[in-house]
Amino acid sequence: MNTDLKKLIIVGTGPNAKHVCKLVQFYGLFEVIGFTVDEQYITEDTFEGLPIYPLEKVDTIVDTNEVLFFVALLWNRLNADRKDLYLRLKARGFKFANIISPKASIRGTIAGDNCWIHDFVVIQNDTTIGNDVAIMAQSLVGDSAVIEDHCFLGAKSTVGGGAVIGEQTFVGISCTVFDDTKVGKKCILGACTSVKRNVPDCSLYKTSSDIVIKQYDEDVIESKLMFSKNVR
Repeated sequence: MNTDLKKLIIVGTGPNAKHVCKLVQFYGLFEVIGFTVDEQYITEDTFEGLPIYPLEKVDTIVDTNEVLFFVALLWNRLNADRKDLYLRLKARGFKFANIISPKASIRGTIAGDNCWIHDFVVIQNDTTIGNDVAIMAQSLVGDSAVIEDHCFLGAKSTVGGGAVIGEQTFVGISCTVFDDTKVGKKCILGACTSVKRNVPDCSLYKTSSDIVIKQYDEDVIESKLMFSKNVR
């Protein structure tokens, strides 16, 4: 084991936490020393052979000045679960890692933390990526695009040059957002859609025989993207 690696605790014990752990260990990005979740979700002492710490007490167990954290939740409630947990820990002074595959090509700026940039992602020049953004494998973010905080971009998605993806928006697998398109906050862009027009806040955009854009109240849109069960 490389003792020079920074120590990492992964927040979560669901399938995505396992995915993150395996990727980090495969590339030797950090030394994963354990997992943490709210005490009510702890049913075993270990996960993936590593200890599970109660989130309420983790800062009394480890030195949070020496350990980085990564919130490994995906897109439940339109990324709201991940956002809420990230902000909660940020308020407690926790420091976050960015999980960036060495097979990604990044020429833009990862301005935020708690970002996950997967294998074969291309982020072109002058692009800005905010806080708590997940960009899955083989996605492209074009020149001068902006991905705002708490977004999720599914595998093989494309965001064209100069496009803006608003805060907490979900971009489905193989979705294409055309150049200079503006997508509002808390939107859902369906898998395999082609987004050629600006999309207002809190909209669901999908393609069938015709393009359909349906706008919702802000307190309703999050309920449109849910896991089948609560996964931490």
